Amino acid sequence: MLFFVDDFGHRDLACYGSSLYETPHMDQLAADGMLFTNAYSAYPRCVPSRQGLLTGKYPARVESDAAKSGHKDHHVPLAEVTFGEALKEHGYQTCYIGKWHLGHEGGGPAAQGFDTVVHSGSAGATGSFFHPFSVEKGHSVENPIDSKEGDYLIDRMTDKAVEYIEANQREPFLMVMAHYAVHTPIEAPEDVTQKYIKKLRKAGVPVGGRRDDADFVRDREGMTKTIQNNPTYAAMIQRTDDSLGRIVKAIAAAGIQDNTVVLLTSDHGGLSTRGLENGRAVATSNSPLRQGKGSIFEGGTRVPLIVKWPGHISPGSTSPVQVTGTDHYPTMLEMASAELRPHQHVDGRSYGKALQGETYQREPMFWYKWQARPDSTGDTRAISLIDGNWKIIQWIDEDLVELFDLNADVGEQTNLASEHLKRTQAMLKTLLETEESIGNLRQKGRKELDKRLKKAADKAAKFGGRNGQ
Repeated sequence: MLFFVDDFGHRDLACYGSSLYETPHMDQLAADGMLFTNAYSAYPRCVPSRQGLLTGKYPARVESDAAKSGHKDHHVPLAEVTFGEALKEHGYQTCYIGKWHLGHEGGGPAAQGFDTVVHSGSAGATGSFFHPFSVEKGHSVENPIDSKEGDYLIDRMTDKAVEYIEANQREPFLMVMAHYAVHTPIEAPEDVTQKYIKKLRKAGVPVGGRRDDADFVRDREGMTKTIQNNPTYAAMIQRTDDSLGRIVKAIAAAGIQDNTVVLLTSDHGGLSTRGLENGRAVATSNSPLRQGKGSIFEGGTRVPLIVKWPGHISPGSTSPVQVTGTDHYPTMLEMASAELRPHQHVDGRSYGKALQGETYQREPMFWYKWQARPDSTGDTRAISLIDGNWKIIQWIDEDLVELFDLNADVGEQTNLASEHLKRTQAMLKTLLETEESIGNLRQKGRKELDKRLKKAADKAAKFGGRNGQ
């Protein structure tokens, strides 16, 4: 079972260091399994990250392959073989609940290997987490959940997950619980929100979650939040944690806990940064990691990863092995004793040995952030490579290359490019060769950026002043 949380930061769990957010069920999952300290997403934004997760390919490769083949019908072209299709062919029942965001009608989970589909939307967010779970204009939801006044989407999705487990416990199944939480809109039941307001006040921490929070600091092209003090976001996390607890309990009640894998991770870092001219509130802080959602810095790409695999993992263990979003595909196939598909999950590397307690150095990990939203999340275009503790970034629209030693500087504050010139040159060569082998998306990204900036400028001129979206 893959428990996939949206916009969930590396430090948004108590077991990863948060002193505000309460995640007892996630903490228990870590106590029963393995917690990874160096896990990453395939991209710091929703759609490309999910492309990498479902296909085992770097998102840039998915885009380049689609352009070459002409299969540009959906964000994950139907020609791709997802891990859902692979496990279905291996004899698994497959279920997908929640956010899809990878294609419109004809390109949803049902077309990509999932037998049962529940409330899977083409939009990046639900219109509301409260009944009647409105849908963003121009988007659709496949098999929407029924609801009544007072219902909360996280809870209703969990109801459906529990029902699925009860109905399918006798056969092998793959279930993806892809929560819309903790993505915007930041909404939670008032009683839970009040609990965290009281907790913040008792701790002497200012209650945040507003546009004018005092803890914002300027960082390059954006403003970044530095304190976790949004009580509504904390309440959302608690209800998402409750969802995991209910699902794990249902697995135990079905008597299949000893042969069920539970894998928890996120699509990218928490929403902590906004553009310089954008006055919206944000959700969380990823500090000491730099920036957040949308950014190539660690706050945008580093995510939680916890795996429980009874009989295969030492309970309460921690792994420093580096893992990225493309790696889940081959790992899940290995767990299911299914045949690997290296021609599909080209960029995925199984971390099965790490789950068995082995420590090793993964080959370099690559990010190609050809898109940017400086007006929204304050990020700019970049290409990055991590090789061991060294991280290089080439900023596409700036004459700048940065090199960081993540062991000594996880906050990426000190550029060592000139101090380690040979290493910088070697890593930059590898970075550019990787880009060339996958396909150059710089021109495509520039056109998208120019179009976006013009739209933002036109909107600002129309309404005057700051953009609060």
